Amino acid sequence: MNQNGQKNELLIITSTNSESTMYEKEAELVINQSLFSFKQTKLMEQIDHTLVNRDEVLFMELSKKYSMLLSQYNYLL
Repeated sequence: MNQNGQKNELLIITSTNSESTMYEKEAELVINQSLFSFKQTKLMEQIDHTLVNRDEVLFMELSKKYSMLLSQYNYLL
């Protein structure tokens, strides 16, 4: 017990290397999907804004960025 009268308990969860690797890969996939979704939404909002404002130069620049984003995360699609 600690000074406040509360129990100090430590739970140790053991796992094999293959389980850890599997969980790490799943966690990485979830993070990458979230990043892709966030970046895609932001770029699409910016592209929509350029269309409303008829900003062809910025539209072309953002379209290239969007294409690069799709290439970077193509394994998720």
